[in-house]
Amino acid sequence: MQSLRLIAGADALPFAEDLPLRLPQVSGWVDPEPFRAQARGEAPPPAERLSPSGGMRTLHLPTGGPLPAHDAAALIFVVSGTIEVATANRGVVGLHPGDLLLADASTRGRAIAKGDCRLIAVQVDPDWPDAKARLVDALSTHPREAIPCNFKRMSKAGDDRSIFREFPALFPAPGVWSAITPLVGFRLLGMEDTFIDWHPEVVNNLVIVLSGALELEVGGEGGSAEVFREGDVCLAEDRTGEGHIDRTHGLVRVAILVIADDDLWPLT
Repeated sequence: MQSLRLIAGADALPFAEDLPLRLPQVSGWVDPEPFRAQARGEAPPPAERLSPSGGMRTLHLPTGGPLPAHDAAALIFVVSGTIEVATANRGVVGLHPGDLLLADASTRGRAIAKGDCRLIAVQVDPDWPDAKARLVDALSTHPREAIPCNFKRMSKAGDDRSIFREFPALFPAPGVWSAITPLVGFRLLGMEDTFIDWHPEVVNNLVIVLSGALELEVGGEGGSAEVFREGDVCLAEDRTGEGHIDRTHGLVRVAILVIADDDLWPLT
């Protein structure tokens, strides 16, 4: 997991520097009952610290090539493939699944996609991150390597149990940035040796795995489990019913994008 910031330079190439992150961490067994109580309407949702955002866009470049321009400061998550950025101070920097890049419109046109490249860009305030952000160690405990990308949405079925569904709407039209999906906000989180027994989700969370492996288990349609590795994405929208189980493998770092009900993609 790399996190970089591009800064416009006096010459043609931008400068790259390590990007500090605000990344709180939880570990161990987490009590599922508060999640269940919130789903039953018996407790208010937790007051989570979210960074504001102008929304998210996605991009699929199946044959590589230059990244299309974006018109605002954006935190770009590499989901699959590689992007290569020419910089004035570090040469050509390669970013891989699970890596992050903070760039603004002044640095556009400097990145080239390699392979079957998919990106998620979150619009951020110009002064993001805040003063409490700290540099984090690069980490890769469960690399996806040759395993295909895993994009799923986890939602409730008719029997009040959760199931996994395919998620083709996440990357709709190859070659161009998608329309903006509004966000309530977003945050980063670290989890180590974490286990949460059966529980529904409190809000709609689009989870991007940055390092480690996140295992989610559902009980619908006979039960199944999916493992999400670096760059993989799961939309957790099973906010009522039995819910799911969380297990982490290694130090798992994730980005969590919170989406309001009215802004979710239609189920197909």
